[in-house]
Amino acid sequence: MRLRNATQCVIELGGILHRFSHHSLERVTEFKDIDNDMFYISDMQEAISRTMTIESPARYTEIMVKRKLQDTGEFEEPISVITHWKRKKDRNLTDIFFTALPTRVLHQYLDRAREHQHCVILFPLYAVLFAILKKNNPTEPTAVVFQNGRFADLIVGTRKRVFYANRCVSYDESNEAIEALWNTVKADIETAQNEYGIEVTRVLKLTWPGNHETPEWPNDVKFPETEKIVFNGATYDVPFLRGCTDMVASQGISPPRETAYYYANTVAPYLNVALAIGIIALIGMTLFYKHDHHLLMEKLEAVQNAKGCIIEEVSQEIPRVPYKDTLSFVENVVFSHKAPSFKEVINDISFAISSGMKIKVLKLDYERENLKVEIFGEAETSFDLAHMGYQSFEQILKEKNYLVDESNFDTEISSSVFLLKLTKKIQ
Repeated sequence: MRLRNATQCVIELGGILHRFSHHSLERVTEFKDIDNDMFYISDMQEAISRTMTIESPARYTEIMVKRKLQDTGEFEEPISVITHWKRKKDRNLTDIFFTALPTRVLHQYLDRAREHQHCVILFPLYAVLFAILKKNNPTEPTAVVFQNGRFADLIVGTRKRVFYANRCVSYDESNEAIEALWNTVKADIETAQNEYGIEVTRVLKLTWPGNHETPEWPNDVKFPETEKIVFNGATYDVPFLRGCTDMVASQGISPPRETAYYYANTVAPYLNVALAIGIIALIGMTLFYKHDHHLLMEKLEAVQNAKGCIIEEVSQEIPRVPYKDTLSFVENVVFSHKAPSFKEVINDISFAISSGMKIKVLKLDYERENLKVEIFGEAETSFDLAHMGYQSFEQILKEKNYLVDESNFDTEISSSVFLLKLTKKIQ
């Protein structure tokens, strides 16, 4: 049995919602008014998608990406990193392809999906573009470009690696502006070729219905014809929408229980058919062998009861708490106000650290009620001085309302290393 693809996709681009189902595309105004389970694909406002090579072990890559983005001033608030692809090059060098956005914005998307009356699986736009790239299984560097309005989203990669990702933007949707937009895309592809020493041999162009015609390039690759879709009374060939419906729930970023619930809804019809066939077979065999009528009724009742229990267990809807939009907004504002900033945590650590101690890795995870801090470093002094300095470091952080979850101090040949895990309540 193969789990079905999504029968309904909701695509959000630039804050505008469209619903795609049964070869028909239509614009919708209210997300909460959409019926039935869905895949929710969004370009996620305030998000960026990039590739980076990080000098860090693979387990700390996302932390270092957050730090780098905040150090360069691209974000001035807590952020979340969604990893699409990651590859360890050696012990302290990792390639990563990701989407980053403010944590409060990510929570808004997850809350919107969770509070919907039906099951919603959330996908970042670049997860879909990456899936389209992999489905084409390119052995040579290939570019996938999705142009929608005045935006063009680009990734360059092969089936095993992503080299480059970026969003190009034009100032409006006039013919001149769109021509300039495609020139920018072409320049980005050339930048990727020069930076990584590769040659992009294929370009897969995806567009949104009603967009301008794309320019013709020598290395263009035509997608196979797909079933036509209807939008605003006209028919279009839109391979991007086929890419959306080809996604599977496990590729989304929704919580595991939402994914499990989606699969439960998917499997339920097959269980009903299997149970119905089983009941029919049981009745037929019973009649064929002329079993006792009383025994037949007992078995039939048992099967019916089992069917009811299984259907109830599979189909039972996960309880949901109907939060209002205003309450969700207030909670996000309060969280952003109360949560200690990255700068405040750095100041606390800088105040507490002793001479000779060096921080190698600093990990911050913002949760709903707690800030989790993980500090890994070394002290290049004698054992006695290093240990005294570490004890002082730990004590000062305790005085600043950090709770110690784990504390390790080990001595190596030329230095001492330490690992300190802390929790700070967000009140």
